[in-house]
Amino acid sequence: MVLNKMNGDEPEQEDYRSLEPDVIARGNILESFTESKEAQELINNLRLDHEDLILQETAIQKFKVIMNTYQEQPHLLDPHLEWMLTSLLDIIRDEASPPSLVHLAFKFLYIISKVRGYKTFLRLFPHEVVDLHPVLDMLVWQNPKDYETWETRYMLLLWLSVTCLIPFDLSRLDGDLSSLEGCTRVPTMDRILSVAKSYLVVSDKARDAAAVLISK
Repeated sequence: MVLNKMNGDEPEQEDYRSLEPDVIARGNILESFTESKEAQELINNLRLDHEDLILQETAIQKFKVIMNTYQEQPHLLDPHLEWMLTSLLDIIRDEASPPSLVHLAFKFLYIISKVRGYKTFLRLFPHEVVDLHPVLDMLVWQNPKDYETWETRYMLLLWLSVTCLIPFDLSRLDGDLSSLEGCTRVPTMDRILSVAKSYLVVSDKARDAAAVLISK
């Protein structure tokens, strides 16, 4: 080591350090989503886990660990995104699902979107005309002050941003806005803008999703 310094060469230790990033990179290269069965088991067990706060937190942490493994290679999740989304939306759309279970499913959706990127993940979300009002209604029912469920509001705002991109004017969904009692219902477009604007002033991540919705 001393002779290397005297000859103007860098210490051998520095040579090894220069190789470390490359060695680490090769060691982190993955070939597929090897934890797919474990992820599926976690999702399938949500209907039981939601009843216990400890089980909820354990399931969330395990799912985060699995997903975070693919931060550098999120494309490996692509062949599995559809079944994960379908399984979680089945829970969300099930009228028998209690709120705690629905919010837990949305937390899992958020974890996936965070790793894969919401733009890629959103392409798989149902976005037919019939999806718009149910998603909008679900969003309107949320409590913007409930800091425990911000993932639900974040994902609903993003989901609404793709469902509202229908190839015709939204007014065609409203029909006759006058009810039998003589009251006037709010047009769909106004409802969307109203709820989106209300989330532009919140302090959580739902604000970012609201901005995406308004831009659409």
